[in-house]
Amino acid sequence: MLWLCIHLPQLRHESQAANAVEAIERLAAWCYQWSSQVNYRLEQSNASALLWVEIGASRELFGGHGVLLKRIDSGLTDLGYTHVCALAPSPLGAALLTRVQRQRCVFTPAQLRMRLEPLSLTLLDMAPEIGYALQSAGLQRIGQVLALPPAALARRFGPQLTLYLRRLLGQASDPRPAWQLPPVWRARCEFGCELRDTTALLFPLQRLLQEFQGYLRGRDCSVLRFTLRLEHHQRPASDLAIGLSAPARDAALFLQLARERLHQLVLPAPVLGLQLEALEFTAPSIVQQDFFGSPAEQLQQFQLLLDRLRARLGNEQVQGLAATADHRPERAWQMSRQIASTRSISALSASSPSTSTPTPPGTSRRPCFLKLDPQPIPPPPHLLSGPERIESGWWDRADVIRDYYVARGEDGARLWVFRDLSDGSWYLQGLWS
Repeated sequence: MLWLCIHLPQLRHESQAANAVEAIERLAAWCYQWSSQVNYRLEQSNASALLWVEIGASRELFGGHGVLLKRIDSGLTDLGYTHVCALAPSPLGAALLTRVQRQRCVFTPAQLRMRLEPLSLTLLDMAPEIGYALQSAGLQRIGQVLALPPAALARRFGPQLTLYLRRLLGQASDPRPAWQLPPVWRARCEFGCELRDTTALLFPLQRLLQEFQGYLRGRDCSVLRFTLRLEHHQRPASDLAIGLSAPARDAALFLQLARERLHQLVLPAPVLGLQLEALEFTAPSIVQQDFFGSPAEQLQQFQLLLDRLRARLGNEQVQGLAATADHRPERAWQMSRQIASTRSISALSASSPSTSTPTPPGTSRRPCFLKLDPQPIPPPPHLLSGPERIESGWWDRADVIRDYYVARGEDGARLWVFRDLSDGSWYLQGLWS
């Protein structure tokens, strides 16, 4: 096993969380994307903490320990945490190495012992009276203590000291309860002052979304919806629901949509705190990259456009068309909040103009442009095909009886016209581009 220990000396101050436990557990959830074995320990003052992540089983998945350490270090920096990372084959050894200035990464028990031997005895995590007794005996280095017979140390200071030294060197097991991810996600940050501009919320929101992304990756899931709650003093909180067209777990996308919503928001009162909440999750939607571009990538770009339009204009302002079971062309569709299904868009994207069959003049395929209110016209001189009888609508007292034709206009355009058999008048229903 190979343990990464992350020392966070200013966790409580830098996290903006309500308490140290919430702060370290949010960071533990973020670390879960790298390993399922995560453990932490808060220091006595609760201002700092130690966070352990076992990366021996997953380092090859991320390209080796060097690449993985760089990604974790870069992520912690982006989150705004002051941190020191160390790597060792034992959790206690990794924790001790976070307190030295250099050579914080060792990979075998032999390398760990060689690194510990020249270090000061004061770095050992033991009772003050034991350290004072060892120093009174003239011992100054960890290597001098390790050279003493374990039986003599146990008789003098008890078996706990020898067990601690064996665990430090990786010679004895050091079982630690694995921290588990919560079933729902709630993260909250408090501000030390009142924020009166939504732009000032973007920096703490970016941190919350990055932690949220790590949680989603750790659970291997995505979301279709999450909520931002803006807390005010002695006023009800303002809730912003962020919805997506397809499952996602990318913090950059979340921030982009949240920025659009916040840009339109007028704050009813200054903001004292910000909370992110997600209660429902779904399977991830991962698109395989293609050199030439695939229908799935086009669908993803289309869904991103829809999400941005909804975030900026509102859900009610972005609508699609849905077919209805009615033969009357002007009533064969209706407005719908559902833009289109994933399957229908994928099928549309998969078809290319080069393989589509041109529409011959005699077919009954409908034109691309239909008039909601048919336009009265004089009898067309050139009819190319028809008639096609449409007789319907008796059940809603708007019944029609029409003969439809494909005609040629004076400018050569193909027109879809009909003759109303009730009075013999002619109308333009649609045209082809």
